[in-house]
Amino acid sequence: MKKAKKTTIQDLADYANVSIGTVDRVIHKRGKVSPTKQKKVEEAIKHLNFNPNLLARTLALGQQFLICSLLPKASNPNSYWNLPKQGVEEGVRDYRDYGFVCNPFEYDLFDESSFIENAEAVIKMNPNGVILAPLFEKESINFIQILEAKNIPYVFIDGMVPDQNNLSYIGPDLKGSGHLAGKLMSTILDSSDDILVLNFVKGLENSHINTIEKGFREFFGSSQETRTGKINTLTIPSVKEEDITRELTKYYIKNSGTKGVFVTNSRAHIIAKYHAMYELSIKVIGFDMLQANILEMKCGNIDYLISQRPISQGSMAIKTLFEFFVHQKSPLKIQHTPLDIIIKENIDYYINFNESREVDQTNT
Repeated sequence: MKKAKKTTIQDLADYANVSIGTVDRVIHKRGKVSPTKQKKVEEAIKHLNFNPNLLARTLALGQQFLICSLLPKASNPNSYWNLPKQGVEEGVRDYRDYGFVCNPFEYDLFDESSFIENAEAVIKMNPNGVILAPLFEKESINFIQILEAKNIPYVFIDGMVPDQNNLSYIGPDLKGSGHLAGKLMSTILDSSDDILVLNFVKGLENSHINTIEKGFREFFGSSQETRTGKINTLTIPSVKEEDITRELTKYYIKNSGTKGVFVTNSRAHIIAKYHAMYELSIKVIGFDMLQANILEMKCGNIDYLISQRPISQGSMAIKTLFEFFVHQKSPLKIQHTPLDIIIKENIDYYINFNESREVDQTNT
């Protein structure tokens, strides 16, 4: 006779459609849980015939799992890179009762040496697992080789290095996001209009951003054979206002036919402000709902934002490592996050949605 499978805390979470942390709070009667979720968990416990006393024997509660994250440093409080960091912190809070702790390390997005320095610091910690945004490809590969030699599993978020032994990649379909941006751009420009692909990054060949640009160009190559307008690329390895103003001014003097700009990261607000300052009527598409991007969109200076759900990327990375270590569950190699199309008319909905999500998580 086949032995019945024991119900786990993960089974309860899946049935109730809540986080494992929420289930834990209900079982141990600690922390705040909304009445709705309390009821869902209690119904799951009853329906699945779960015995809370088995929890201590089925999970390694006394063991500590040290996770190190290596992500770009946020340039300001409203920077994109605060968002995946926030997601990692939320994930750790969900699983801290099971021994999960995280030591965050950050590198300068315009300085490869800072990546190398912080990668070395991570290795010295000898963590159980690593969450990595591998935006410097060559340096990331060197780091990965050391992790693999030490049998330390690692999860990519936001960007990925192909053909590696990462436990999982969590983030957008990079080429797909570029393809989506191309499709959006084609709806607001004529086929004769010139387009600028603008990168604010150091070392384009050493970054996942070239994959995004490839998707953008492939859309026009496959779907717009009759297109006569040019698609140019400008890479500015700086976010300093004087550097940007100088490079953009030089570019626009030589390329006055530019009617659309695709910014390949979350810094669309930078060029949107430039256009507004010089009264240039140029369409702009970029990524992510940063406060600065939201403001420029509401002012009519950004036409589309593509949200990559960076907070979810961070929390999903922690969840993936938890399930791997505690439940010995191998994750999907690729876990794509949805791409949300944000326009001026629906941006308030997404703002309210994200705010309610944060309140809900605070009360779980």
